Amino acid sequence: MAKYTIEELYYGDKYSILSAVGAKAILSGVDPHTADGQTWLEMELIRQTLITVEKMKQNGDCIAEGELGDAVTVSLCEEGGHEHT
Repeated sequence: MAKYTIEELYYGDKYSILSAVGAKAILSGVDPHTADGQTWLEMELIRQTLITVEKMKQNGDCIAEGELGDAVTVSLCEEGGHEHT
């Protein structure tokens, strides 16, 4: 089980959320300079983040302690696979 920082999730080699968003934007011909393009990018960022969370669960990986702040008590690394919100 590996622990990743938020920065590693977005820019790192294993999950690289921003690379996935960029690749999809290029393949889809999205113009990020328009309001529709910006909305598309924001929605794709959310979609890729959710996909990454599922991949992390499957791989037994989690977000490093303290990365989500005090207000969030979600644990992807808890033994037994139970989550608390």
